[in-house]
Amino acid sequence: MFFVLPQCLLAQDLTVSYMNRPPYYYTEDGTARGFLVELTKTILDDAGIEVTFRELPPNRIMHEIQKRDHAHCSIGWFRTPEREQFAKFSLPIYRNRPIVVVTTRENNYLFTGYSTLHQLFTDRSLVMGNISSFTYGSYIDRLMKDLRPATHEISTSRGTLPALIKKKRVHYLLSAPEEVETLIHGEGLRSEDFMTIVMSDIPEGNKRYLMFSMSVSDDTITRINASMVKIKGSGLSEDSSR
Repeated sequence: MFFVLPQCLLAQDLTVSYMNRPPYYYTEDGTARGFLVELTKTILDDAGIEVTFRELPPNRIMHEIQKRDHAHCSIGWFRTPEREQFAKFSLPIYRNRPIVVVTTRENNYLFTGYSTLHQLFTDRSLVMGNISSFTYGSYIDRLMKDLRPATHEISTSRGTLPALIKKKRVHYLLSAPEEVETLIHGEGLRSEDFMTIVMSDIPEGNKRYLMFSMSVSDDTITRINASMVKIKGSGLSEDSSR
């Protein structure tokens, strides 16, 4: 005799990890928060998958994903050929808006002559605040490698960079627009003292994915993708994350 299991029992249970990077994902009062966390919760609930959320540092997340003895998922990662060697990926869950230049309003006059990031990077009198080993996507990373803009690198949190601009130790930073308010408020600074500048050569933002350990079944990922399409819209594909 054959039994048909309820749909909710056919998918694997998952541990879902996220790093502390508001507004995408963070912990508040012991609960996973952030707009990508909430979207992920909705998608996985629709797919009938039981999940446990855990905040972990990035290196620990990578370690968990590379294990092959348990089902692990992490939110919001970029898909790269290197990571595809040890992980599986969903359809894109989100696409960042194009990166912007962030500076103070009193510094605005320093940037009026530049319409592209390429031009800005050639002016070595303007110093960019940067985090060691931080990546901005292929186009900007390549520009930084080729043009070697003047930078002041720190190894601590990105949240300290707006304060460095305010103290005139650096002139600007680069950020996804979604993160600007969080960066400024994290140091107790006022949003009205800062401004963002759009550069015409900065491409559309990077796609973010759910990243899975290899032990997560293809059937489970297929169900998650189906729920993602259902919730985010039928136009969702590898080329369209909106």
